[in-house]
Amino acid sequence: MWFRRIKRNRVGQTGKKAQVSLELAASIVVLFILLFGALQVFLWFNQRMVQRQKDYEAKRVEAANSPAEVQADETDQSKYPKLNIFKR
Repeated sequence: MWFRRIKRNRVGQTGKKAQVSLELAASIVVLFILLFGALQVFLWFNQRMVQRQKDYEAKRVEAANSPAEVQADETDQSKYPKLNIFKR
């Protein structure tokens, strides 16, 4: 009788182990997708900051040579890179 209990428990544990393996594989895939998305957002932010810094440096030279106050124009969003996570 005790042998049958052990055998039943082993069958149940095998099914649980398989489920854990499947859940682990699915969670690893989701984790890589999240990491890839976060990397793309970071790269986009970095490119945008570089472009904004270039515009700022260009306006500094113009502001130094002008007696009037020069405002940095950030309304033209077409010159800044757009966020496209699936571009590759």
